[in-house]
Amino acid sequence: MFRSDSLFSRFMGMLCDILYVGILWIIGCIPVITAGASTTAAYYAMAKAVRHKTGYIHKEFWHSFKANWKQATVMTFLFIVIAFVAVMDIRYVWVNDSKLNSALFMVLMLVSFLILSVTAYFCPFLSRFDKKNLDMLKFAAYASFKYLPLTIGIMVLFVLACIGVYLMPWAVFVIPGVYLFLLTYPMEYVMLKFMPAPEEGSEESEKWYYQ
Repeated sequence: MFRSDSLFSRFMGMLCDILYVGILWIIGCIPVITAGASTTAAYYAMAKAVRHKTGYIHKEFWHSFKANWKQATVMTFLFIVIAFVAVMDIRYVWVNDSKLNSALFMVLMLVSFLILSVTAYFCPFLSRFDKKNLDMLKFAAYASFKYLPLTIGIMVLFVLACIGVYLMPWAVFVIPGVYLFLLTYPMEYVMLKFMPAPEEGSEESEKWYYQ
């Protein structure tokens, strides 16, 4: 049971890796404005080092963080402003109940879903693709619509993660890592759809995300 190659040992090793990525994500998010860069780096480390067993977690995390922090920080600021406006609008409509406001509330919830969907795709895409922010936003929006069932599943997973942290604040050290690990499954599936299949035996085919 406790042998290094046993199922239990492999499971516990992966669990520790998942929690480690979550802790690195928290550290990267401390200035708040770097939350986007931290999420991008955490996804990259989770997909490459934890799921595909390529490289070292801390090395991959900080490599991605340094490579993407400028672009991600600009978008983080934009997302924070948009989220603040959306929350204020939803709060106002919720407090001032009327038939018109009820319809407006549904519109705002739909808009919020679209914003969250694009945000959910943006950071993983940034970790893999080299595009400018506007092009990346369009790319993320297109993917979120094209794979809507997966997008809905990702949003459900995100909401459950938020509820879990809200009800159990201590779980902030556990849930983010687990969420990011689970996120790699639908997200890797989607991203591979946008990546041309490499020729067999080529250098590109040896990249970790094709394994």
